[in-house]
Amino acid sequence: MKRGHIYTFVFMVAITAVLVFALAAAYEAFKAPIQDNKALQEQRAVLYALGLDAGLKDSEVAGVYAEKVAEGAIGGVSETAGQKVLAHQEGGQPVAYAVPFEGAALWGSLRGYLGVKADLSATTGLVFTYQNETPGLGGRIDEEDFKEKWRGLPLQSGVSLRYGASDPNLPDAVTGATQTSSAVLRTINKVLQEVVFPGEVK
Repeated sequence: MKRGHIYTFVFMVAITAVLVFALAAAYEAFKAPIQDNKALQEQRAVLYALGLDAGLKDSEVAGVYAEKVAEGAIGGVSETAGQKVLAHQEGGQPVAYAVPFEGAALWGSLRGYLGVKADLSATTGLVFTYQNETPGLGGRIDEEDFKEKWRGLPLQSGVSLRYGASDPNLPDAVTGATQTSSAVLRTINKVLQEVVFPGEVK
């Protein structure tokens, strides 16, 4: 027997309502674990930028973060890119800072943390908490090989960072991803200019 349009409409509404309810129920059921995982990823990112993430298990991250990381201020700035500047502290004194950054790349935004020593002499790490670049090309900025090259880079007031494959004191750009590599460098130098060495990096 052929059913009319009203039956089809009512059937579609009923199925949609059931699926929406199921998705809402699933989201509520997993809401706490999802938020816990987001907090874990953010804390691990901060620890990575500060050079404190080596060998940590997921169960250890929150404890190390609570013990060693606190809100801080660098160059009089305590918040940038809509997030707090964080500090690695030992004995109540800052050892390094995790400075939040945000910038535009080829396909979307870049967000993350740049770690710098408290005396501003060198970087301690670079980590991305969000990037949407092409996997296998620009997306390689999130690979360990690229990020590790941003540890221990010498910093100097009035001097921008740059790429240089032949210089061990400089990071390498990602081969085949010129625009993404340029976006990373532009974003990091902007953080250096506006936050770490305000108004001095050229």
